[in-house]
Order: sequence, then C-alpha cells, then structure tokens
Amino acid sequence: MTPKSIPSRGPRRGLLRLCLAAVAAFGLAGETARAQEAVNPLKPPDRSSPCAALRTFLESIDAVGLFLAKEYMESPSRAGFHRLLTMSDVAVGGLDLSGLPPAARNKSGRAAAFALYATLSRIPLPAYDEIPDSSEGLSTLGTNVVYWTVPNTEIVLERMSTGHRRGEFLFSADTVNRAGEFYDRVRGLAYTRPVPVENLQDLVITGGGWMVPHAWIRGLPSWLRAPLAGQALWKWIGLALLLAGVGLLLRLVCRLLRRGSPQHPFWWALVQTALPAFLLLVTPVVAYLALVQLNLRGGAGSAIESLATGITFIAGAWIAWRLAHLVAEAIIASPRIAPESIDAHLIRICTRLLGIVAGAGLLAMGADRLGLPLYGIIAGLGVGGLAIALAAQPTIENLIGGLSLFADKPIRVGDVCQYGSDLGKVESIGIRSTRIRGVDRTLTTIPNAALSRMPVVNLSQRDRMLIKCVFGVRYETSPEQLRYLLARTREILLSHPRISPEGMRARFVGFGASSLDIEVFAYATTQDWPEFLGIREDVFLRVMDVVKESGTGFAFPSQTLYFARDNGLDVAQAQAAEARVRQWREQGCLPFPDFAPEQERQMQGSIVFPPPGSPASPRGRSASGAVSSSSSDARGAKAGTEPGSSASSGAIFDPISGAG
Repeated sequence: MTPKSIPSRGPRRGLLRLCLAAVAAFGLAGETARAQEAVNPLKPPDRSSPCAALRTFLESIDAVGLFLAKEYMESPSRAGFHRLLTMSDVAVGGLDLSGLPPAARNKSGRAAAFALYATLSRIPLPAYDEIPDSSEGLSTLGTNVVYWTVPNTEIVLERMSTGHRRGEFLFSADTVNRAGEFYDRVRGLAYTRPVPVENLQDLVITGGGWMVPHAWIRGLPSWLRAPLAGQALWKWIGLALLLAGVGLLLRLVCRLLRRGSPQHPFWWALVQTALPAFLLLVTPVVAYLALVQLNLRGGAGSAIESLATGITFIAGAWIAWRLAHLVAEAIIASPRIAPESIDAHLIRICTRLLGIVAGAGLLAMGADRLGLPLYGIIAGLGVGGLAIALAAQPTIENLIGGLSLFADKPIRVGDVCQYGSDLGKVESIGIRSTRIRGVDRTLTTIPNAALSRMPVVNLSQRDRMLIKCVFGVRYETSPEQLRYLLARTREILLSHPRISPEGMRARFVGFGASSLDIEVFAYATTQDWPEFLGIREDVFLRVMDVVKESGTGFAFPSQTLYFARDNGLDVAQAQAAEARVRQWREQGCLPFPDFAPEQERQMQGSIVFPPPGSPASPRGRSASGAVSSSSSDARGAKAGTEPGSSASSGAIFDPISGAG
C-alpha cells in the first residue's frame, strides 16, 4: 500500500496506523529472525535459488532498518554500530563483488547493497511464489551461466559456477556496478512494499558513525546536511579538518627528520624509519575516521578506501627498506665488526637486497588489493619482458659485479688502488657502484660491472714498496770510477735497515745518449706511503753523496764538441785486418752469415767471467788468467803488423786456427 492509496479522510491517523503496523510486523519478523538465529547461529543464508536469494537480501536489510529505527538511533553505541555492520554483511554477501577492486569492496559493496534495496523497494516485484525456486524458469547463457532477471528491469541474479560460492545466486557484477544508477532512476517513486524505515538510503548517506550521534546531525543547519557530490556537506568539512590535522603532524615529523645527524649510522637509520612508520600508523586511523565515523560513501568512500590501501602498502614497503638498513647498522654496531670493513659492507648489501625483496612483495600485494592485474601483467609480458630484461641488464651486471667484488675481495674500503691510469682510495662499495676518492680529492663513482672488468692494482696489500730509478753519470767517468760507484751504491742498499736484501741491485744498465746509465732497484720494508717517501729520499741523498765521492757527476742532456787534430787511420792495422779477411775467404772459412758449428762449440765459455780478481772467480784462476791475458796481448802487439796474424783484442774468433 502506497501513501497515495491512503484515504483522504484522516490521512495522518491512517499513516500513523500504517507505520505502527509496519513496525509491529517487522518487529515480529525481527523477533522470529533472532529466535531462529539463536537456535541455528551458524546456519548460512539461503541463496540456493533466485527466490531464496532475493528474500534473504531484502529481509536482511529490513532487519538492519528495524534495528536502526528501534534501538540504534535512540542510543548509538560502538557495539550497536558493529551490530549494524554485521547485519548488513548478510546483504553484502548476496552481491558478486568480483568486478570491484578488493580494497574498495567493503565500502562500495555496502553502498551498492543499500542502493539495490532502495531500488527493489520502489519497483513492482513478483510474489515470492512466482519467482523461480528451482532450475525451472531460469535463463541460460552458454553452458555455465544460469541467471534470473527481475521482470521489467536489468537487475540480474546469477548463479556462480566457480569458486567457494559455487551454486549460489548472487546479484551479478554488472548489477552491482550499476546499483547507483538504478537508484537514481527510481528514487522519486513511492514504495511498493512495506519497509521499516523510509528513505533508509538517505539516512545512511547523511548519518555518521557511533561517535557522531544522529541527534547531533539533526541539530545541524539544513545547509550543512545538504548533499554535495553524494555526501552531506558537514562530512566534507569534517574530512578537510581531518586532513589538515594530518598535514600538520606530517610537517612536524619532517622537521624532526631534518634535525637528525648522519654521524651515528644506527641512530640515523632509526630516524629514517620515522616517516614511513608515521604513515603506516596514521593512515588506518584516518581511514577509520573518514569511512566509519564520517561515513563517507559512494565514489568518495571508495576513493579514500583505495587511497588508504595504497598508502598503507607503500609505507609498508618503505619501512621494510628502512628496517633492513636499521638491522644492518644494528649488527655492524657490534664491536667485532668494523664499520668500514668488507664484512660490514657485505651485511649492508645483503640486508638491502632482503629489504628490496620484502618491499617488492608488499607492493605486489598492494597492487593486487587495488585490483591491478599485476601478476597477469608479469606473466603475459612476453616480448615486453625481454625488453625489460635487456633494459635491466646494466643493473644486473652491476649487481653481479658488486657481488664478485665482495666475494673475491680484490679491494676493500680504505684501500689505495690504481684503476686504469688513476689512483685513489676506496670509500664505499655499494650494490650498483663503487666510490673512489682520487689523489686530487675528487670522488669518482664507477659502476661495479666496469670496475670488475678493469685491471685494479691494490697498492695497500703490498708487503713492501718498490724503489726503482735510473740515473746517468757523465761519459768522462772512467771504468774504475764506475766500479767504485756501483760498489758503494750496493753497500748503501745492503746496509740500510729499511731496505730488504731480497732482489736488491745497483747495475750499470746501458749507454744513454748523454750518460752512462745506472739502475737502482730495491724494496723498502714498509706499507705506509709517507714512510716510504722518507726511506726513498734517504737512499737518493746517499747515492748523491756516493756520486760526488767517486769523482764524477750526474750527466745532463747535452752535446760536447771536441776540437783536435785528426790523426787519421792506422794504416798498418787496417792492412792486417783486410789481409786476414782475404785469408778467411781464400780458405773457405769466412764466418758469414754464421760461424761453423764446431767453431761455435770451441768459442762457448772461452771468456773468463767473473773477471780475474772478483771474489766469485775460482781460486788460482785469476793469476793464470792475468798472465794468459798479458801474454796474449804481447803476442798480439808483436804480430799486429803481420798480414794474416791474429788481432790483439781477441774479439774475433780465428776460423782457421780456432783461436781468439
């Protein structure tokens, strides 16, 4: 019976009787439902057929309206509010919410349920005995889709064919998505069925939670209760004040973070967790006040619910990353681990990787809650995945390069190394790159992949430091002066307490363009660079003293012009040499291009070395060698003018006689 059908005589009295009758009827129905609930508290709602599903849906919200009118609005409480939510869960359970993001299903599902209830209460419905209560009279689409449509509407009850709700009839996902549209089209119509509370939808929209009693809302000016974008104006004002308070708290937290000092790694890591922890704690509180107490509904409520879910999971991923760093610094704070050691940096990298994995997992869960098909996107990337893999190749290379640096340990933090043509001190080894402070105090960041392929010389791992130089003395230096200089230089190296005797040498190494070159090669027994510079400086100064002591001097790049009479060539020596070569040619013994094999065998080892007089020379050999040499020189001087005789120097082996 609609208000229009009420007789004009005594309209108020008739309306009052109708309301009392409806309340009594619904009170009796509510008592019956509570009695059945007490007898069978675990009995699930009946949705086995369209008739049962529609009856369950309408009666559940009828019970909500009755409880709201008889008990809750008179004395709102937290327990009563939660009872309302629990009672409305039965109606929400009759909706197919698969078309909504999981994060928005709570608020959007309740809004759709009340919108559908208000719609069904304003349109003519068939009697329950006319609604299919079995498989007969149902429509089918394909082989698995079975549904029933409310006559003359687009409201569909569809049987679920998969999942844990299989076999139940629920309002289809399309019906749920269009529930607000259906309500807007019928909101001006009169009720076609008795309801415990008229305009329940408007009451829910303008009402708040248990902290905001309905009496307070009724006492507000009418302009504050006027709807704006689907919400009462006072709710928008409350939301603005709530967000302003959160903004002030956030600004205070950011100020406290800026006052922190990074000098203490553990406390700095602890401070860095303050902002994500603040967001993680405040977001659920703001969402509860906005969605439950302010009771924001519709698109605004769904947006806030989705935004709160996204911020919560982002803050969780953020705090997972920060907590990984905090755990690393807490472990490194142990006295057994040096803050800049290789173990400390390895701990930092491992915890960061764990933090990245945990954060990525939380972000994936958040995306799934928001309805983003993240797993389907990852599974269906195909060529896109290959492109992403190729794009991430440098990052993966740097990560593997960093792990190889930690595994092989060619360099450590604090080591001085030579990389390429540059020299510097390692300051940090990270996941992606390594930072090296150059001798000019510039900081160079090198990707780990490039550094792992680069020849790196670790100078800090030397047990000794090399002293090597070549100096030249003047060409006027006599052989005996040069011998004295070499002997005294070796004596200095052997006597120095910070020079290792292993590998030490001072040798005459060559004839330079303007000098006789001497090489000094020795190892200083130190690993400290400043101390090495002092040792090398001391050795060089002592060598300078020895050069002066030997009566010679250091050579300079120069050219010397000698002015003297030209004595010409020694004709006799020239004729003797030419005659000897002719003799070799005539006898077929010319040593060109090579000596004969037997001549080479006779020549091998014929020169006396070490020279006579040396401590390394065999005993008794020096005297005979000296006599032999003088005798040979005498014979050579005597026979030097005779054609075909042997040269006095013995530098050319005689291929005829076999003597030098």
